[in-house]
Amino acid sequence: MNMRNGCIAIFLGSLLVIVPAHAHHSWAGIYNTEKSIIVEGVVAEFLFRSPHLALLIDVDNEAGEAEQWMVEWGSPRRMREAGYDEAVLQPGDEVVVTGQPAWTPGRKSVRMRSLMRPADGFSLTGRRRR
Repeated sequence: MNMRNGCIAIFLGSLLVIVPAHAHHSWAGIYNTEKSIIVEGVVAEFLFRSPHLALLIDVDNEAGEAEQWMVEWGSPRRMREAGYDEAVLQPGDEVVVTGQPAWTPGRKSVRMRSLMRPADGFSLTGRRRR
């Protein structure tokens, strides 16, 4: 193996380590873990898929205009282990979400810490059970 091929092999080998490490991001890199906000709205869609669960909710902002927020948390596997499936939240459900806002200005996204459905008192947390 000549020097050029050796350098290419080392570079490609390093990608095998770097890419998977980068692919699984830190929540703190996307969401401000030092702040908490409350978002109230109506479920538009529940995305029960990997790597993270996502809930799209329609929200009326302070000006009374409609916005869509994305609420992200945990994995489908953990939800199933807790006894829930994709039917736990349905379009039309009114929800109140407490969570950490995205760092990116204008990004309507929150990492869920807790969710409540006032109609029946149902609640979830984004924390793992210990």
